[in-house]
Amino acid sequence: MQLDSWLRDISMSDEKTTILTDKDVSTLLEIANLACHKGFPNAARNIVEGILAERKGFVPATITLAYSYVVVDEFDKALGILDEILDRNPDDGDARVMQVLAFMLSGRSDEAKQSLGRFNGDSPQKQLAFELIQNL
Repeated sequence: MQLDSWLRDISMSDEKTTILTDKDVSTLLEIANLACHKGFPNAARNIVEGILAERKGFVPATITLAYSYVVVDEFDKALGILDEILDRNPDDGDARVMQVLAFMLSGRSDEAKQSLGRFNGDSPQKQLAFELIQNL
């Protein structure tokens, strides 16, 4: 697959130039999330690794990486990735929602509720996390 080759080339490059625009990254993350939905988590990981090669620690890509493990029931791996994000920024609502989802799908509803309690104030992410707990 040419995309995999291109992303691998990006990740191996020693150059510090920016290849991907913000729009490119957004599109690639949409593709990676779609790949997760369609049962291609390895393809999603390849895309995310390409993004992270250029944008080290980019949180939206890292959350997508965690999601690629959630969809194949590798919850501990996903939660480990999310813990790293939340250790650096406990108020990251998107990472917190993914953490709640991973806890719920792994049958750890008490931990999901604890995670929900760590949201500061009201936000769309908090509402989504609450709905996940109610509906899963």
